[in-house]
Amino acid sequence: MKKKTSLLKNKKKKQTFRSKFEESIANDLDNQKVEYEYESEKLQYTVERNYLPDFKLPSGIFIEAKGWFKSADQRKHRTIKKQHPNIDIRFVFQNPNVRVQGSRMTCSEWCEKYGFKFASKLIPKEWL
Repeated sequence: MKKKTSLLKNKKKKQTFRSKFEESIANDLDNQKVEYEYESEKLQYTVERNYLPDFKLPSGIFIEAKGWFKSADQRKHRTIKKQHPNIDIRFVFQNPNVRVQGSRMTCSEWCEKYGFKFASKLIPKEWL
């Protein structure tokens, strides 16, 4: 939602707020002549969880079997790859040409974009 001019630190400009409540807090700060920054910094955080791969092959390759690739699973696998870049996780999709949840990308396009190997229906012999 497009909103009013606020006393953002070091500049005046029109600001968009994510909610009416955030806007009301900004209005209160403005009324008190307090300079502030709105959503000016990103803070990285890590949520500690455990991942249980579907299969582990004798070669050390982990296999994740997917029929439906949910948004939460996509985030999980991007995070695991970032935190454990030396672990080889590969996907076997029931159908790699269907779209992943929340995107126009297919499962195969998602894997190519994020650097995961994948197969359709069965584990390829060369992975065994």
